[in-house]
Amino acid sequence: MAFQTSCVTGANIVTGLTCQQDVMADAEGRELVQHGSALFPIACYAENLKSYSVAWHWHEEFEYILAMKGPLTVDVNKTRVTLQTNQGVFLNSGILHAVEQAEKGEALLHSGVFHPRLVGGMDTIFWQKLIRPMLQPDAPAFFLLDGAVPWQAQVLTCLREAWQAVAVEPFDYENRVRYYLSAALRLLSTQCVGGKTKVSQQEQIAAERMKQMLRFVEEHYAEELTVERIAASVALSESACLRSFRQMLGITPIQYVKQFRVEKAAELLRSTRLKTGEIGMECGFADGSYFIKTFREIKHCTPKEYRAKFC
Repeated sequence: MAFQTSCVTGANIVTGLTCQQDVMADAEGRELVQHGSALFPIACYAENLKSYSVAWHWHEEFEYILAMKGPLTVDVNKTRVTLQTNQGVFLNSGILHAVEQAEKGEALLHSGVFHPRLVGGMDTIFWQKLIRPMLQPDAPAFFLLDGAVPWQAQVLTCLREAWQAVAVEPFDYENRVRYYLSAALRLLSTQCVGGKTKVSQQEQIAAERMKQMLRFVEEHYAEELTVERIAASVALSESACLRSFRQMLGITPIQYVKQFRVEKAAELLRSTRLKTGEIGMECGFADGSYFIKTFREIKHCTPKEYRAKFC
């Protein structure tokens, strides 16, 4: 089944409902979770960002995010996009991104993650006309979608229809999904003609280094982590590492480590019966009071309050 939702909203059972998995990545930081199946590589998600956020990661698949109730923020490379209700964003393949609520209260989203080959393999005309323009080095990293712009409104309609078909699975839904995604990509690919975004080789190298550093944190977050260790994982100086994080993510390496650890702790609070102190230790917080302070700083409540609210 290709429809998924986070565990915290698991009471709303729909066709094909399963729990969202943590982001897992390979040695380069690429997400390893399979979205959909080999024959039908797409998965759709419904999330309430009041209790859940998506850490920085990347994957080969395209992804679209629809704000069902905003505002919510999508960080893409060096840009922060704020989505209001009924707006959306389409993320290109291989792009670093993260998602969280923009302010207190509920922020609901629908998202779809699909491999380009769902629309057509590399030996088809569909790949040549719809996919290849999107994968060029000078193609935009993302497309902000607003219903006030006619062509963007058409894209939003197609993406919503594709999401709904995956979620409900009506007769022949696989062909419907492919049709709607093809129509959306036809509109998006026309925006890539002429190379609106130039990406230098230096920027590409910086992006790859950042992906590797994020992967290093994911592998070692339970250990003592310093800027020196993170920088050494890609043979950078500490100053270059700090500059890279600030330029690409808008935060320091240590701030990212804290956020990543807290999200891991939040997942354990929702999904296990481990004691708060045990969870803090498992997520790299050697001191219990510091764990509570950091958790409150990021989640605006204590670990105990969080568990009571979302379990």
